[in-house]
Amino acid sequence: MSAVQTGEVRDAATAIADEAACKWRSSGELAMVHPSGWSIARYSVYDQWRYLLWEPINRCTAANANQFHGPFDNVRDAMRLHRDLTAHLQQQEMAA
Repeated sequence: MSAVQTGEVRDAATAIADEAACKWRSSGELAMVHPSGWSIARYSVYDQWRYLLWEPINRCTAANANQFHGPFDNVRDAMRLHRDLTAHLQQQEMAA
């Protein structure tokens, strides 16, 4: 894996920081975590890099255990979906 590939997740987190309510932070070379508990991981599938957006696990109810969205061709699409999904969840909570 080249230096460009390993730094892509880290660079994208910095570049997209203004799009997110809170900044994504690196968790190793192939993953990022969000303060809300969501994570994005980078996987090599048939020699092509793909990204999965993982929902946080609700340890009290075991809801959303291992639920993911994707795959995405780039990390920015995963970040955008996170932003859209969490905004939708916040609207549901406010309506309840």
